[in-house]
Amino acid sequence: MTEIAGFHETFWRRCNSCKKEIPYLGAYWVCNVSTCNRKRTGLVFCEVSCWDAHVPGMNHRESWAEERKAPTREEWERTLSGEDKVPRKRRTKAEMEAERKAQEEAAKPASTGPKIILRRSRAD
Repeated sequence: MTEIAGFHETFWRRCNSCKKEIPYLGAYWVCNVSTCNRKRTGLVFCEVSCWDAHVPGMNHRESWAEERKAPTREEWERTLSGEDKVPRKRRTKAEMEAERKAQEEAAKPASTGPKIILRRSRAD
Protein backbone atom coordinates (compact mmCIF):
# COMPACT_ATOMS: atom_id res chain seq x y z
CA MET A 1 0.00 0.00 0.00
CA THR A 2 1.10 3.58 -0.62
CA GLU A 3 2.39 5.64 2.31
CA ILE A 4 0.12 8.65 1.65
CA ALA A 5 -2.49 9.32 4.37
CA GLY A 6 -6.04 9.07 3.06
CA PHE A 7 -5.06 6.86 0.12
CA HIS A 8 -6.74 3.48 -0.34
CA GLU A 9 -5.84 1.02 -3.07
CA THR A 10 -9.37 -0.28 -3.61
CA PHE A 11 -11.66 2.77 -3.24
CA TRP A 12 -11.56 6.57 -3.47
CA ARG A 13 -13.38 7.69 -0.32
CA ARG A 14 -16.20 6.65 2.00
CA CYS A 15 -19.69 8.12 2.03
CA ASN A 16 -20.00 10.65 4.86
CA SER A 17 -23.41 9.31 5.79
CA CYS A 18 -23.44 5.51 5.50
CA LYS A 19 -19.65 4.91 5.22
CA LYS A 20 -20.07 2.83 2.06
CA GLU A 21 -16.99 2.82 -0.21
CA ILE A 22 -17.05 5.09 -3.29
CA PRO A 23 -14.92 3.49 -6.04
CA TYR A 24 -12.41 5.28 -8.26
CA LEU A 25 -14.19 6.72 -11.34
CA GLY A 26 -17.51 6.05 -9.61
CA ALA A 27 -20.41 8.47 -9.37
CA TYR A 28 -20.93 10.30 -6.09
CA TRP A 29 -22.97 13.25 -4.84
CA VAL A 30 -22.02 16.54 -3.18
CA CYS A 31 -24.08 19.28 -1.59
CA ASN A 32 -24.42 22.54 -3.53
CA VAL A 33 -24.02 24.63 -0.36
CA SER A 34 -20.54 26.18 -0.21
CA THR A 35 -19.92 25.29 3.45
CA CYS A 36 -20.45 21.60 2.66
CA ASN A 37 -18.26 21.38 -0.44
CA ARG A 38 -15.19 23.27 0.76
CA LYS A 39 -11.85 21.55 0.55
CA ARG A 40 -11.55 21.11 4.32
CA THR A 41 -15.12 19.87 4.75
CA GLY A 42 -15.26 17.69 1.65
CA LEU A 43 -18.59 15.97 2.23
CA VAL A 44 -19.27 13.21 -0.33
CA PHE A 45 -22.25 10.89 -0.54
CA CYS A 46 -22.77 7.60 -2.36
CA GLU A 47 -26.52 8.14 -2.99
CA VAL A 48 -28.95 11.04 -2.99
CA SER A 49 -30.66 9.47 0.05
CA CYS A 50 -27.36 9.80 1.99
CA TRP A 51 -27.11 13.45 0.93
CA ASP A 52 -30.74 13.96 2.00
CA ALA A 53 -29.94 12.56 5.45
CA HIS A 54 -27.38 15.33 6.12
CA VAL A 55 -29.68 18.25 5.19
CA PRO A 56 -31.70 18.51 8.47
CA GLY A 57 -28.55 18.59 10.58
CA MET A 58 -26.95 21.32 8.49
CA ASN A 59 -30.02 23.63 8.48
CA HIS A 60 -29.85 24.35 4.75
CA ARG A 61 -32.60 26.65 3.53
CA GLU A 62 -32.32 25.79 -0.13
CA SER A 63 -30.05 23.03 -1.35
CA TRP A 64 -29.69 20.23 -3.84
CA ALA A 65 -27.32 17.39 -4.60
CA GLU A 66 -24.89 17.57 -7.52
CA GLU A 67 -23.56 14.44 -9.19
CA ARG A 68 -19.79 14.20 -9.68
CA LYS A 69 -17.31 11.57 -10.88
CA ALA A 70 -14.51 10.33 -8.63
CA PRO A 71 -10.93 10.67 -9.91
CA THR A 72 -8.74 7.82 -11.07
CA ARG A 73 -6.41 6.24 -8.52
CA GLU A 74 -3.40 7.96 -10.12
CA GLU A 75 -5.11 11.39 -10.07
CA TRP A 76 -6.05 10.98 -6.42
CA GLU A 77 -2.53 9.91 -5.48
CA ARG A 78 -1.10 13.01 -7.20
CA THR A 79 -3.65 15.23 -5.42
CA LEU A 80 -2.78 13.81 -2.00
CA SER A 81 0.96 14.10 -2.60
CA GLY A 82 0.61 17.73 -3.74
CA GLU A 83 2.06 17.15 -7.20
CA ASP A 84 -0.98 18.65 -8.93
CA LYS A 85 -0.49 22.08 -7.34
CA VAL A 86 0.96 24.82 -9.51
CA PRO A 87 3.91 26.49 -7.75
CA ARG A 88 3.26 30.13 -6.93
CA LYS A 89 5.73 32.65 -8.29
CA ARG A 90 6.75 35.37 -5.89
CA ARG A 91 7.10 38.81 -7.42
CA THR A 92 9.66 41.35 -6.31
CA LYS A 93 8.69 44.87 -5.27
CA ALA A 94 10.23 46.21 -8.48
CA GLU A 95 8.06 43.88 -10.60
CA MET A 96 4.93 44.89 -8.68
CA GLU A 97 5.76 48.60 -9.03
CA ALA A 98 6.38 48.21 -12.78
CA GLU A 99 3.06 46.40 -13.19
CA ARG A 100 1.23 49.11 -11.22
CA LYS A 101 2.77 51.88 -13.38
CA ALA A 102 1.84 50.01 -16.57
CA GLN A 103 -1.77 49.71 -15.36
CA GLU A 104 -1.89 53.42 -14.53
CA GLU A 105 -0.55 54.31 -17.99
CA ALA A 106 -3.10 52.06 -19.64
CA ALA A 107 -5.90 53.70 -17.67
CA LYS A 108 -4.98 57.23 -18.78
CA PRO A 109 -6.82 58.48 -21.85
CA ALA A 110 -4.67 59.31 -24.85
CA SER A 111 -4.07 63.05 -25.11
CA THR A 112 -5.40 64.51 -28.36
CA GLY A 113 -4.77 68.15 -27.63
CA PRO A 114 -7.10 70.74 -26.14
CA LYS A 115 -10.76 69.90 -25.95
CA ILE A 116 -13.14 72.16 -27.82
CA ILE A 117 -16.77 72.44 -26.87
CA LEU A 118 -19.08 73.63 -29.62
CA ARG A 119 -22.28 75.36 -28.65
CA ARG A 120 -25.01 75.54 -31.17
CA SER A 121 -27.21 78.58 -31.32
CA ARG A 122 -30.91 78.22 -30.87
CA ALA A 123 -33.17 78.96 -33.75
CA ASP A 124 -35.92 81.26 -32.44
